[in-house]
Amino acid sequence: MSVSDEERRDAEKIGELMRKKLMQIMDLQADIDALLRDKHPTPFGSKNWQYACLEAKQRVVAMTAIQFLLFEPVGLVKDNEELQDAAKKLVGILANQLKTLKTKRSDWI
Repeated sequence: MSVSDEERRDAEKIGELMRKKLMQIMDLQADIDALLRDKHPTPFGSKNWQYACLEAKQRVVAMTAIQFLLFEPVGLVKDNEELQDAAKKLVGILANQLKTLKTKRSDWI
């Protein structure tokens, strides 16, 4: 499959923009977590993910957003129990995908 140089450059530009935006989101998630956790270090942020592939970053951002819902008390919002059950399953799936991406990525490089 042949791709023109222009298409390749456009894809690289989009990929770099996505990387920057995902890193910003990760840092914002760390800021939000720091507000929620009084005087505790946050496990969130972009520092440990700066060299990860885009697919991994996307899953980390999604997983982090879902984890914020898991911090809520079950009785806070109607049907939160069901949401938390689904969120736990989704976080598990995303964690498994991250493990697969880590393995596959090292195979691709």
